[in-house]
Amino acid sequence: MFKLKFNTGYCFFILIFCIGLFFRLKLYFLNLSFHCDEANLALNLISRSYPELFQPLERLQVAPPFFLVLSKIFYQFAFFNFTPRVSDLMLRLIPLVSGIAAIPAFGFLLQRLFKNKFVTAAGMLILALAPSAVLYSCIFKQYSTELLVSILTLILFSKIDLKVRNFKPFLLLGLMPFLSLSSFFVLAGGFCYLWVKERCSRNLAYGTGVFLAVLVFYTFIFLIPVHSRYYHDMSDYWNASFSMASGIFSYVKILLFYLFRTYAGISLAAILFFVSVLLMLRNLKVFCFTAIPVLLAYIGVITKHYPLDERLMLFIMPIVIIVLLYPFTLITRRFAVLYSGLVILLIYGCLNFPLPIENIVTKPEAARDVWEYLADNYDGKTPVLLGYSLNTNLYYRMFYKDFKYCDFVLINNTEKTLKNLPSGDYYIVITGYEFYRNLLEKDFDAFLKEAQGIEVLEAAEFIPPHIDGFAEINSGRLLKIRKNHTEPYFS
Repeated sequence: MFKLKFNTGYCFFILIFCIGLFFRLKLYFLNLSFHCDEANLALNLISRSYPELFQPLERLQVAPPFFLVLSKIFYQFAFFNFTPRVSDLMLRLIPLVSGIAAIPAFGFLLQRLFKNKFVTAAGMLILALAPSAVLYSCIFKQYSTELLVSILTLILFSKIDLKVRNFKPFLLLGLMPFLSLSSFFVLAGGFCYLWVKERCSRNLAYGTGVFLAVLVFYTFIFLIPVHSRYYHDMSDYWNASFSMASGIFSYVKILLFYLFRTYAGISLAAILFFVSVLLMLRNLKVFCFTAIPVLLAYIGVITKHYPLDERLMLFIMPIVIIVLLYPFTLITRRFAVLYSGLVILLIYGCLNFPLPIENIVTKPEAARDVWEYLADNYDGKTPVLLGYSLNTNLYYRMFYKDFKYCDFVLINNTEKTLKNLPSGDYYIVITGYEFYRNLLEKDFDAFLKEAQGIEVLEAAEFIPPHIDGFAEINSGRLLKIRKNHTEPYFS
């Protein structure tokens, strides 16, 4: 008679996957409003044809072309209801799929590297619960896909058999930068391992030639034009991140903070990280797969070529987890391995995973809530002025064609704009950081009180979920004002 075998190990892996799936789906279907960075990328994607997605983007955006193409395909294929809520969900679909797929893919990678179920389970659990991994699985940016690409890249390198001539893995490796601009760090570590171990292999030379042919085509056709306008107006913003890495120890501590979102035990974890790297010198494959990408990313930071930012470092998080877990793979006695695995799980379980789940969002906005409220209460005739965050408002404005829009925009000089308004009633949509501190360096409410001849008729405020003192609160407000004078009467 057929008997069903019960494998507790695989059941535990499935349980971990379901935990990660639950948190990602919960945040995804919570469907918080787009923040300005998501709106900027969405405006690029929606307004462009497929060939134009391979050209430099506008609004200070950079994204790998295949990520944009896949997002546009899913967006158009599943776009059955032209509403802002459905639009936001469809655009976030590729990051969600990437974030979910990364959990079992990471488990597969750990098993190939170590063949240790306890270490595999611990690594999967850390990735499943990592706040940054959960967050960017539900944000319309490429960072969750870059995390998955890092894992897939290492899997491909681990499966390459140079005893036979097989160019498919090298061709796939050459395509990785189309999905992840940060994959170059991981590719460098993988090829370093192959060339150190099999430098005399003719198949490796042929395979590397295939990879370089694809890479050169990608670099000169796509990568150079994409980077030609790479954040040229954001040097001050990125310089703040460069200054955080005063040394490699502080750099590792920041990486660990990005992974766990807590300072508890960070220094001890950083020491464990460096001890683990030293132990890896006995294992060429793991050392090249992990230590080299981390070192190259650090060089990119100190030379001010790659910012030290949570979202941009998300691709390296699986590598950081591997480094932290490596010492536990050296324990051979079965009961000791079990004990070590349980200790790892208990330590991570003691870390405060932020609940409710929406509290992991670091830049919450409420722009969509403002526009939905305006749509429900619009009188059909009052002009609407756009305020900060301008690009977020431009994105949500696309869904409402029946509003009467005003040519004036509150952006660079709010005081002058309001002075020049003709007399009459106006709606002002204000979202983003400028709600609290606009370009006048004062509270917007106080500014309106000082402005003679302006009367606030209605006001509605929307505050997104946030953590006090941690998240940047990008609240939204809808104001209805009345301008009583055609001449400026400001105190």
